[in-house]
Amino acid sequence: MKPWANKEMPPFNDHLGFVIEEWRENHIKISAELKPEHLNRSGIPHGGFISALLDAATALTGAYSDDPHDYRKALTLSLNINYLGQAQSNKIYAIGRVTASGRNIYYGAADVYDTFDNIIASGQGVFRYRKE
Repeated sequence: MKPWANKEMPPFNDHLGFVIEEWRENHIKISAELKPEHLNRSGIPHGGFISALLDAATALTGAYSDDPHDYRKALTLSLNINYLGQAQSNKIYAIGRVTASGRNIYYGAADVYDTFDNIIASGQGVFRYRKE
């Protein structure tokens, strides 16, 4: 069994339909089926939806724990996003990775793709672990 499979995810991520497909130390893959409420007037994923996916992918990648009962928590301190293309499919996914980390702060990066592997956006974030 995957150590993260039964961990409770943030309710906001569940509400948006984010699904964790892979999660291990310093790496995550999160996908989402696009619904009408995720789209803008042009019928493409809203920038805010993509931003939320990038925030989840960059934050959760540093919050991984092998312990199925332990869930590390972190706060986003900074998030930078570059929108690079438009999705050509009704599903998108993000690949996140930790780029550097210390005792209290870590840095993450992620890219968002459609199912044709066209890059949609990239993001970089700075996060602080929560003690709670």
